[in-house]
Amino acid sequence: TACHSSALILQSGFSREVWHEKIVWMQETQGLWDLGENESLILDYLAANYGPKESHGRRKPLTGIEWYELKE
Repeated sequence: TACHSSALILQSGFSREVWHEKIVWMQETQGLWDLGENESLILDYLAANYGPKESHGRRKPLTGIEWYELKE
């Protein structure tokens, strides 16, 4: 949280691989320091606690339904 709000972390939901890409980007462009041997632990933590979540926003598509036409 030295550079941005923790809300960015909480809402992200990245996979471990994408978290790694974000860390590399921050190191190359934003001045993030080398995390050394802690990097793997940090990535494990981020992936476990702030990784992708199952979406509950939309229901799964309906399948196995025999549709019919309504008549007036």
